[in-house]
Amino acid sequence: TVWSTASLTIWERLFSVIILPIALVFTALFVGSTTMLMQQSTNFARDLAKQRSALTTVARHYKFPPELCVRIRHFIEADKSLRNLREREDRLLKELSPDLQRDLKMQIYGALIARHSFMKFLISRNPPFVRHLCSILGIHDFLAYEFIFNPGDACTVVRFVVDGQLQYMHSYELEESSTINLLVGSSTSRSNAFDGSRVTTPNSESAQGIQLSEQVCRGKCVSEPVLWTLWEHCGELVSLSVGSCALLESDSFEETVKLYPMMMWLSVLYSRQFIIHLNKNFMSDIVEPPDVQEWEPEAIVAVEDEGAALPYEDELPSHCTPQVVKACVLLSQDVAAHGLDENRPHHGFTVIIGEEGALATCGKSGFNPFKGHDVRIITEDGLVCGEAIETLRRNAFHTDGAIVVDGLSGRVVASSWFVGDIRLGGMEGGARSRSARAVAQQAGGCYVIKCSEDSKGKLILHLGTKARVFNSELKTKDVGAPGSCQMAKDSGTTCNAKTSL
Repeated sequence: TVWSTASLTIWERLFSVIILPIALVFTALFVGSTTMLMQQSTNFARDLAKQRSALTTVARHYKFPPELCVRIRHFIEADKSLRNLREREDRLLKELSPDLQRDLKMQIYGALIARHSFMKFLISRNPPFVRHLCSILGIHDFLAYEFIFNPGDACTVVRFVVDGQLQYMHSYELEESSTINLLVGSSTSRSNAFDGSRVTTPNSESAQGIQLSEQVCRGKCVSEPVLWTLWEHCGELVSLSVGSCALLESDSFEETVKLYPMMMWLSVLYSRQFIIHLNKNFMSDIVEPPDVQEWEPEAIVAVEDEGAALPYEDELPSHCTPQVVKACVLLSQDVAAHGLDENRPHHGFTVIIGEEGALATCGKSGFNPFKGHDVRIITEDGLVCGEAIETLRRNAFHTDGAIVVDGLSGRVVASSWFVGDIRLGGMEGGARSRSARAVAQQAGGCYVIKCSEDSKGKLILHLGTKARVFNSELKTKDVGAPGSCQMAKDSGTTCNAKTSL
């Protein structure tokens, strides 16, 4: 080989000057990265050895059972990649503004929780609420063959499976498996679940068709009942692979939903139907939610009680007396159950009890047959006035608007009355439902009685942001006005019955 001895050109010298520092930098980066990786590996091995040594010492001192040692060792030796990922996510979130944090978490968890029918319903009604809800979600990463909860454990969170696969087994299934193991002379321990040898059961049902075992995948909701009632886990949840769950704390959910009156109203409606649905079915941590149609106020199943107290009686505003409200409830129940005069059916109605002066600024009446008249639903002695009730039955309940009654005097202020601003009534339901919810929050708070067209006695009662379905016999000192009025109506005579409230 013949080497050239010619001198380098200026461009060759310039190229050498530029390339040499770059090569040195890349070489330094490679050596530094290799050294850092080796140091991290050494530190990891050293930490792992310390943890193993500590486990051995503690296990000997406290005489841990072998299966518990296996579980702890499995957790210690697990891959740390998920933990590092969460640490990076936490650092990123801390750098962002609260508004950006909510947007980011909504992007991550919004589509996931929308798989639940109630959450999907809330997203369609109030996306900012669900955005707020996503911001309070936590995360739980699990390893393969890890026990998430056991039968009888207290429950405080709802779990939405983000990824991975889990196996849920009801306590009845576990008891049957234990019985079979005893009969055949075999035994299993919890450690089997962590060495990968546990045999997972597919979705199975009991002889009565009850789901006892189920594989849980992405988007599935576990332990929803804790949002609506006190709850203990009914079964065992074990992970079959590495994955994670989004966690919604029941206390955090309660605090958040209180900030949104309309979402509070919808949650109350849903919770009542959920509990009824839960009591009718087999108790389990995995519950299919009731149909969306059952959340609507008109579809809610109300329990009938004899001698029930007036709802919200202790919370009535100063401009609404219990006597006036009870008289209106009694009259509304009678019309809902028996219809109008001459056996005409009612077509739904609304009765508003509030302060006459304040309500004057909240709406108006198209045609008011009670203007200039002094028709009072109760007498000076606090008794129901049968004559006034019959006047209302003939002239007020067949109109499209609401009936307005002064809460102190019991004077019928107007009929065919329409709410001016129904924005507080939300977006769901018809105009009558929205108007009832809206006016209940106006004029210092009103007691609103709403009856749907197909009701046979069931009422929806509103006070402020609160609402409930009422289908019980109202407790009074001398119940008899509705029945007496109905008898008079059937006989064609004037009803002057008075009932003590």
